[in-house]
Amino acid sequence: MGDGGFSALLFLDPVRRARITAITRLRLDAAIYNPAPTRPPGTIGRPRTKGARRPTLASRLVAKDTRWQVVVVPG
Repeated sequence: MGDGGFSALLFLDPVRRARITAITRLRLDAAIYNPAPTRPPGTIGRPRTKGARRPTLASRLVAKDTRWQVVVVPG
């Protein structure tokens, strides 16, 4: 777990590739995107770097359909 400085993409991408889970703080208006879709063979042009935009954290907080889960961290 880290503070907001650890939410930098240059830090999180290698951590994700190493299959390590990182928990960081994010701004309520942070722009969060799905992963980029896979490219079909034979496609020309620059590949996409991100997928569709996801709802902001602020909107997820007030949404009635948000499912919450309690997590207990030992120690």
